[in-house]
Amino acid sequence: MHNKFYALMKQLSKPSKVASTLDWKKFNGSTLLSLNIHKNRIGVAVASHPSFGEECQELEPLRFADDHMTIDTHCLTRFQRIVEDYKVCGFVVSWPLQHDTGRMGAACGRVLYALEELIDKSSDGSTTMSAVNRPLCLWDSDHIVPKQRADPKLQVDGFGRCASYCKTSGETEYIASKAQYHEDENTVVLRVWEDFCKEHWPDIYKKKHQYQGAAAEEAEERIEKPSLVSGRAAYVPKKKGWVQMAR
Repeated sequence: MHNKFYALMKQLSKPSKVASTLDWKKFNGSTLLSLNIHKNRIGVAVASHPSFGEECQELEPLRFADDHMTIDTHCLTRFQRIVEDYKVCGFVVSWPLQHDTGRMGAACGRVLYALEELIDKSSDGSTTMSAVNRPLCLWDSDHIVPKQRADPKLQVDGFGRCASYCKTSGETEYIASKAQYHEDENTVVLRVWEDFCKEHWPDIYKKKHQYQGAAAEEAEERIEKPSLVSGRAAYVPKKKGWVQMAR
């Protein structure tokens, strides 16, 4: 048990190190693998360096064994194949903190358990998650902790007191298992990569969305007009005008 924990702690790195690893290896075709760990599956998405302009690709989730807890041989083998085929050089793992308290609940515990299992059951460290040259980081895509630090009402002091704890809820029914134990279901794996990319390559992310916004505006400007030659509908940009030519 302790050996698994220490192996995981040794593998964890800062998010900036994971990003810099992709910067160094981007021309070798390397990618980052985003993982969103749930109770019975792991959401998987692979992405190359954002400077290439390629979209993040979501893959078929990794399914656990029939007991919905164990990472069996089939799951591990497919995971290793993904790492090798896509030349994965690092991992970005969703860290599902509780939205109301910012604490590590059951969902975070499942993430740590699954990572420990993946590292422990990886027999060949050169081709799996346990490789030294493949850093791993935990990523809070909702930025819950920074939001709490910025809001005095959400800050918890050294005695565990917080002003928000005095607030009364307007809900007539509160189910702790849904509110605290399934934070991972509120996050999709593509959003994990999108937010990670936005934080570590802000200039590239901004240019990409400016281009997408311009393309969307141009698409909205296109209008449908009848074609004089074929009689079929033709799409032309508004800004270029429409000139009807008599034959």
